[in-house]
This record gives sequence, C-alpha cells and structure tokens, in this order.
Amino acid sequence: MLKKIISSRIWLLGVVVLSIIFIFSACQKDNQTILNPQTDQKPLTFSKESPQVRAVMEIQNKHTDRLLKLEDVIGTATSVDNEGKLVIKILTKSEKAKGLPSMLDGIPVVIDNIGEVKAFALTKRYTRPVPIGVSIGNINECAAGTLGCAVEKAGTRYILTNNHVIARENKAALGEAVVQPGRYDNKPVCALKTTDIIGNLADFQTIVFSTSANNVIDAAIATTTPEYVGVSTLSTYYGTPSATIVAPSVGMAIMKVGRTTSQTTGTITGINVTINVGYSSGTARFVNQIMTSKSFSKSGDSGSLVVTNPGKNPVGLLFAGATDGTTFCNPISEVLQKFNVSIATQ
Repeated sequence: MLKKIISSRIWLLGVVVLSIIFIFSACQKDNQTILNPQTDQKPLTFSKESPQVRAVMEIQNKHTDRLLKLEDVIGTATSVDNEGKLVIKILTKSEKAKGLPSMLDGIPVVIDNIGEVKAFALTKRYTRPVPIGVSIGNINECAAGTLGCAVEKAGTRYILTNNHVIARENKAALGEAVVQPGRYDNKPVCALKTTDIIGNLADFQTIVFSTSANNVIDAAIATTTPEYVGVSTLSTYYGTPSATIVAPSVGMAIMKVGRTTSQTTGTITGINVTINVGYSSGTARFVNQIMTSKSFSKSGDSGSLVVTNPGKNPVGLLFAGATDGTTFCNPISEVLQKFNVSIATQ
C-alpha cells in the first residue's frame, strides 16, 4: 500500500488497489471439518496440498466469473468458518449485494462485506544501514511505500518491495534511484533529496492491466549494499526474518512491519485469491493471492514482508488492502523465483 500525492494518480498507495478483490477456490461435495480429532481445537494444515482444499478451490473457480458479474461482488476465496469447516467466501464492497447463494455445489457460502479495495509509520529518514519495514519510494515520484526486506543473489544485496512502490507501475527505467524515505514522507512533502538515495532499480515484474490477466506478483528489486540496507526490523519489532520460506495456509498466524502501521499481527483467512486491483494505470487482475484478517495494514504498507508468527518464515509480499484492513499478498515463493533471489539474513 503506497501513499501518493498526485491528483490523477492514486492518492493512498501502499499497494494501489483501486478496484476490487476477487477470491476463488473450490471444495468437495462433503464439507469436512478440518479439526484435530485428538483435541477438537487446533485446526490441521489448511493448504493447497490438502485434497479437500483443492476440491473447494475447484468449485470456487467454477463459479467465480458468474459471481463477479453480480452487483457489488468484488471477489471470492477459499476459507474456513468459525467452526473450522471449509467454506467459499464471496467478498462484497457493500451490503447492497443481492441474489447471493448460500451454497455452491454443496459447499457453504459466507458473505464478507469488506468495502472498497485499494492498492497501498516508519516514515522518517533512518541512519544507514536502514532497517526493513520503513518508508521508501522512487526518486521520480512523490509517493511512499515499504521496504519489504533485503534479498541477495550471487553476493549482491537487493531491496525487495512492490513494482508500484519503486517501478512506478511499469513506467520506470532500470537504474532509477530508490530513496529512503519515500518523497511523500519528506519535509517539506515531496522534497527531492539526492542524499536519500539507497539503491537503484534493477528489475521488476511487469503488471498487465487487464481484468482477464493472470498477474501473480506486484514486485520489484533494487541494487543496494549492506552499508545502505540492513536485514532486520528496528529492534522494537520482530527482528530478522528467516531464510526459510513457507507456503500459505488458512489459519496461519502472521505478522509484518510496514511504513504506516508498524508491526501488526493477524491470520491468513483465504487462499487461491483472484482479485481485480485498481491502479492509476488501470485495473489488473491477480490470481493465486493470499488474504488476511482485517486491520492488518493500511495505505503506505505496500511492499511489507509478511512472515509467520512465531518462526518469522516469509510467506507473502503485501500489496493491496480493503477499507476494513483486509489485506492481500503475493506468495513469496513466486516473488523470489521471479528474481532468482533469497532472503538475506546477515
């Protein structure tokens, strides 16, 4: 979630999602409770490796296009209810949505009114090397997002964050400077200070602006050095993320440190998310995304690294959020694979 000052562009960007989130999964005909039979309390792993989850995702995907044509419906997801049973969530931007089903092919439906979704504090200038989780941006834009973490490849250190935070929604040229803090957080606001440069744009995943696209990541990296960027959060937060990544599962406890809301905790509430994200450059559909519990982030937190709590294992890269704080993240495995990098820990 990126924060911007530009009238024609998106105003609060931490991960600019001016459109709407759409989540889709499917489940098998017999809805099964995913509870530990020995304790009847702790949920078992609810990931895509589960045959029951895959079955629900298939049903979700089967009905997604039809559901998205309904007024005020903005997305779908595979999730669980309060009793630990697999459900399909239909996401709406208001309570006006009508004609929504209570079941889809035998799977219960839960309606979740999350409000409008927009792409999105640790806003000051920090002594170098800067901690992760703080304000950054592109020197050619009055905006501010979050420095997710440091990554490395072949002995070179890079900054990891979103395309829309440092690559200006595909418009940036490789080599453009990355500044800390982002210019929106300077005093005076939008001041351009070359002394704030901490790296240079090295690569980014192009975002395809289409509601039929299959974008998976909104991500970019910038070259830097250990003298400019460290590997840990401020000491008051969780510290250094693990180098071992994990796959997302519903119910997984998570945390992140971001420019606007600092350290927050939450849970993963949906996987296999399909979401239409509104940017200043247009609307882009994303697939295979992660959805979190409410109040996890705000505008300006775009680019934050999402890790497990406890464990600090990276699971996602935060890039969008809804009115109620429901947050959407790219799977970190896809991000790291794109750039052929690993999480830096020292």
